[in-house]
Amino acid sequence: MMPVMKLNAPNALSLARLPLAVAFIFAESTLLRGVVIITAGLTDFIDGWIARHFRQRSRAGELLDPVTDKLFVFTVLITLLVRGHLLWWELFLLLLRDLYNTLVFTALKLRRVDLQFKARMSGKVVTVLQIATIFAITVVPAVARVTLLVAVAASIYAIVDYTRYGLRCLRGTPRPG
Repeated sequence: MMPVMKLNAPNALSLARLPLAVAFIFAESTLLRGVVIITAGLTDFIDGWIARHFRQRSRAGELLDPVTDKLFVFTVLITLLVRGHLLWWELFLLLLRDLYNTLVFTALKLRRVDLQFKARMSGKVVTVLQIATIFAITVVPAVARVTLLVAVAASIYAIVDYTRYGLRCLRGTPRPG
């Protein structure tokens, strides 16, 4: 029998990003799309805050939060691409960190390496910057290129950070942070 996920407040907030992604697809006004993006960003912040401050962390939540983040960001970015607000190479750059992590994680799993990937501050910063870039593209296109460049720089830093941390873990010498 499969275990049932406990639907606590942080997990419910994480799950809220899925209908928000759908709402973005169908939102017709810039204002509504902006509200959807801000709401998704707030749910991401608040679910983590509640989980930490009210000791509602769970393994399900540790998986659910990044998955719903990625699904929201990916859905919105594809929507922006299809609508002509984003170019292919911009999409690739915005997803660079996610693509790298997915490829490395898959390669390690195929080699049967038991390595736990935990969220790091550099990755959290990239997610915030991805959402800020999405907001800029949608609501204030004049600053979109700047936010894109900042998000890409943070992604490159996160790739280096995760790689260093992963190598330390493989050697058995992880350090927190």
